[in-house]
Amino acid sequence: MKNAVVGLVILACLSACAEKNPLVLDNAAPPPSRAIAAPVAVKGFQPNAFECLKEAIYFEAKPNHPTGQRAVADVIFNRKEDPRFPNTVCDVIAEGEDIGRCQFSYRCDGRAEVYPDEVKLKSSVRAAKEALANPSADITEGAVFFHAVRMPPGWFGTLDRTAEYGGHFFYRG
Repeated sequence: MKNAVVGLVILACLSACAEKNPLVLDNAAPPPSRAIAAPVAVKGFQPNAFECLKEAIYFEAKPNHPTGQRAVADVIFNRKEDPRFPNTVCDVIAEGEDIGRCQFSYRCDGRAEVYPDEVKLKSSVRAAKEALANPSADITEGAVFFHAVRMPPGWFGTLDRTAEYGGHFFYRG
């Protein structure tokens, strides 16, 4: 009888805790993190630019030092201004998604964009806000391409490498 009561108490506690902080079961994807307040509008950018930029920085540069995160944002800004690419932050990031040839690989990996690492999310939020506050401070010297240093350069090797930050090489092209 005593064990049954203890079991019921534990079950009740687990149920109450699950309502406040749901557990991830059966290898399911973790729940998305709560949204973090973003600037309402930034001159020269569409209203959802912050969300798109935060997402790209998180998935392309989350383990990076803030300088590497800023460099990824600079590539997105440089593409936005280059006539060869779409002219909004979100469209630059989504380019090629419709044909399965994403410019940003995380957009075509088949996984949901969730933010399981709160520390890296906060870093990405900070980097996106800082980049949007001063978009002209380009540390990549006009780069419109980048790739991880662990990857072979492929056709990037024909371009002018401008920088190396946070485990990525940056190229003007």
